[in-house]
Amino acid sequence: MALDIKISIIIPNLNSSIIDKTIQSILDQDSGFNFEILVIGKDKLGLVKKFPSVHFIETLKPVSAPEARNIGINAAKGTWLIFIDSDCIAQPGWLSYLTTALEDEWPVVGGGVKTPSTPYWLLVYNLAMFHKQLSSQKKEQTAFLPTLNLAVRREVIDEVGLMDEALPRGQDVDWTARMTLAGYRLLFEPKAVVEHFPARYDLQTLRNYFYKSGYYMIRVRHRYPEIFKMPKILKSPFIWKHFAPLISAATTAKIFLRTSEVRNHPKTVTHIYLLKMSWCFGASDRLREFDYEK
Repeated sequence: MALDIKISIIIPNLNSSIIDKTIQSILDQDSGFNFEILVIGKDKLGLVKKFPSVHFIETLKPVSAPEARNIGINAAKGTWLIFIDSDCIAQPGWLSYLTTALEDEWPVVGGGVKTPSTPYWLLVYNLAMFHKQLSSQKKEQTAFLPTLNLAVRREVIDEVGLMDEALPRGQDVDWTARMTLAGYRLLFEPKAVVEHFPARYDLQTLRNYFYKSGYYMIRVRHRYPEIFKMPKILKSPFIWKHFAPLISAATTAKIFLRTSEVRNHPKTVTHIYLLKMSWCFGASDRLREFDYEK
């Protein structure tokens, strides 16, 4: 007799070198529910095939992370869908904390991010990008969440739809903002922890990444003014470009004051500031193009 699948765990993969560790960290979880693991994408290293219980959906060509997640959503059997990235390692208790929150009537739950302290640039990236989702932050209701560590009830997705595959960046913020606007409550549960090991090795790579993040995320911010409450002045490309040092300094100071990991690694402050500058320049360039297109 086939077991009823309550949980589908969806992992987009583009030849991750640690996908086997990701899968094993999930198999080591104990939540009291039957779950399936779906990996979608490419696995040129052949690490997924070590796990015969995993449902590997190999795509004909490399696909974006939101496209892979959408494929996984459509193939999933569970009523609770949990997303984890292929560069993350689930920590003990991860699945239990997520499912407990789902049982407690939270329809959308995001977990905490733990960052290794080395390599240095990996640390800088995690602190700059996920400072609001670090496992040291407090449990609270929030308006949007990243998908590297996210649990969603099926009925939420049935209402708001799939991820926007046309967005090269910020698809997770776009998706979860739509959930908030549809009336669903989103919980940040810092005890549901994944350790994050992205391939970020030097400052230039990080600055390029944050530039693109600003370029595309500013579109998402404009799409949902109810969520981001951007003042009219921040719709000006001139402001983002010429006041980038001031905006970046204020943002970095706020991160420093609110994030113990940054205070424990004060050397990172300068580089977080530079990454926020890159974000501002990306936002400015996109807004200038938007004005031209109009």
